[in-house]
Amino acid sequence: MAKKFVFCVLFVFFLVGSLSAQPLYLPNLQELEEMVCDGPEVLSSLAALTRDEHLSELAKTRIGGKLFLGLSYGYSDEPINETSEERLSYRKATVRGGVRFPILGTWTKEKISVLQGELRALEGRILLDRTRELNLTALRKAYVVIWGERRKRRILEDFLSSKDETEAVLSRRVSEGLLLESDRFEFMSAYDMAFRDLAASSRAEGQALNTVRLATGRSWSIPQGLQEPSLPGWSGEERGLLVDHISDVKHNDSVLDLYRRIAEMTDRIDREGTLEIGVSAGRDFPGTTGTGAYVSVTVEEPFRSIGSEKDHAKLAAMADLDRRRADGLVERIRLEGELDDSMALLEYGLRSLVANTSRVKAASEAVRVNSLRHGKVPGDTYEKLQIARYDLLRTSLDVVDSQVLILQAASEVCRFLPESLTDRGYPLALLKTPVPSAVALPASKAIVPQRALAPQGVSVYLWEAAPFLDSNTRGGELERMKQEGFSRVLLSFNGQEVRSIRDGSLRASLDALLNRASALGITVDLLLGDPAWILPEHRLELVKLVQVLSPFPFRGLHLDLEPDSLPNSSGRRAYLAGELIRTLEAVRARTTLPISISAHPRYFEGELGTVLGKGLEELGIEEVALMIYSTDRDNVVRRMGTILAAYPGINFSLAQSIEPILSPKESYYSAGRSALWNRIRYYDLTFDAANYRGSVVQAWKDYKEAKK
Repeated sequence: MAKKFVFCVLFVFFLVGSLSAQPLYLPNLQELEEMVCDGPEVLSSLAALTRDEHLSELAKTRIGGKLFLGLSYGYSDEPINETSEERLSYRKATVRGGVRFPILGTWTKEKISVLQGELRALEGRILLDRTRELNLTALRKAYVVIWGERRKRRILEDFLSSKDETEAVLSRRVSEGLLLESDRFEFMSAYDMAFRDLAASSRAEGQALNTVRLATGRSWSIPQGLQEPSLPGWSGEERGLLVDHISDVKHNDSVLDLYRRIAEMTDRIDREGTLEIGVSAGRDFPGTTGTGAYVSVTVEEPFRSIGSEKDHAKLAAMADLDRRRADGLVERIRLEGELDDSMALLEYGLRSLVANTSRVKAASEAVRVNSLRHGKVPGDTYEKLQIARYDLLRTSLDVVDSQVLILQAASEVCRFLPESLTDRGYPLALLKTPVPSAVALPASKAIVPQRALAPQGVSVYLWEAAPFLDSNTRGGELERMKQEGFSRVLLSFNGQEVRSIRDGSLRASLDALLNRASALGITVDLLLGDPAWILPEHRLELVKLVQVLSPFPFRGLHLDLEPDSLPNSSGRRAYLAGELIRTLEAVRARTTLPISISAHPRYFEGELGTVLGKGLEELGIEEVALMIYSTDRDNVVRRMGTILAAYPGINFSLAQSIEPILSPKESYYSAGRSALWNRIRYYDLTFDAANYRGSVVQAWKDYKEAKK
């Protein structure tokens, strides 16, 4: 029985310990900001303010008249009169009571003590506001650091994942006499540097997390997914910047007024005095009871201040007023300087981001070129590829550092925005130059398979826009899309969403989606797909829909108008191809957006090709996504290669399917995402025609559900 009891106690302790050990994951920045008032530093300042307010009220209760009550009891032995030798002994009890009023300097000192209490309380309020402001800014900047270090860590881990394979390849090249041992050490030192950067990133993240914990009074853990930092006032509207609402300036006039009133009151305060009005009652033993009343005035002044020409107390108070006035000016100048510095730092961050983005593009192109050369050209191409990959790593980290710098500068600028602002935004989403939040590192064929962007990027069809229009899921969906390696999305809407966009209820969500995608370096094309629009009787519907959605900054317009989806299409394909050309002509007349289409490869083979291919060349269509839905590599290479060679004036991308409704011969759903990416990389290296524009995946929802 005792053993069972001990076991139960241990189980309860284990259960309680497990529950208490559940991590408290870091929420988004907006929720964290609401917890700043719970931070221990703010609570300490609040307690100090509460103390000073109570002391101020106490000073007010002590000012002015005071009641007094006195009791005395004594013994006397004195002559009966001045000439008598007879003595009289008696005891006497006396009670006195009344009111004592401060006058002259005593009264002034009491009034000054009240003002000093108000001053201490006001300074306590300033300290509380300052502590909250500084902690809020520190919280925002620390959150930005955590956000940035997470992205840097992902980049570093992507790079480090190829370490073993790279070491094996380099060692083999050393043994074959193609590489010096010293060069191998130098190449591998890049990974040592990356490990060092990873350790530094972990330290910076830990320091930032401790700042967040100190600012909020909670022990947080960092979740896997961290939302981007949104800041108040960064919604894209023009805002005025000012310092008048900051604590050190906001209360300055009130502080100066108290100092001025103290200085004005301080006038010969060493001349103290009291006015006392009282009554008394006494009884002699032996004897009878007597009563009385009196008025008493008392004046005191130090000998050395009598007749002195200088009132040093007043001069000191005036000097204190001048000091506070100068301190207020110093604070205003300091804050205005901090505002100017924050704006200059923001400008520097923007310039750095533009420069580093250009460097990343150059480094990415170098990796792409060296990847192609390594697969086809003999020599030291592998070593050059490794140099290019390390350069891409460094420039990618510099991009993230620039982003962090911009966000931290924006956090500083937030101090100078009006306090009443409630609208929030993601500062990087306001940049005109799209910048990725994390930069993928392409791998070569000799390295462990990694997702790599195609030379022209990889696009994906998105038929269900709801998760991307919802602010709660938008960020996560776009982040994952970017992480998976997609750089362009073909975005479609259902009928209800189109109506909501038209009536304005979804306009803000669509704007936010486009801005966020742009910040991540994802371009968004409008995807419209209804084969009925090919027909003349329905063509105007498409034109009107394009006009409705024309105010939004889509990069391009993609039309998925499959003639074979129309009834009885097999017997009239040439006619439908011609009508498709006329539909595209009608759309071209109403939009300036680049137009691309999806098409079955049969429309570019044989006689059909002479109809559609010639028409598309004359229209100047940006791109055709050929839907060669096949997992047979040789079949795809043969068919795609033939079309690329036959129509050099048309840009083509290769559409591949990962839809579960298609067979494994047509879709990569059963093979998984890795198989799809491996095949995309193969096609990127195989098709070197100038009119090849990469791959398009059908479709995002199916892609997420497929196995890795």
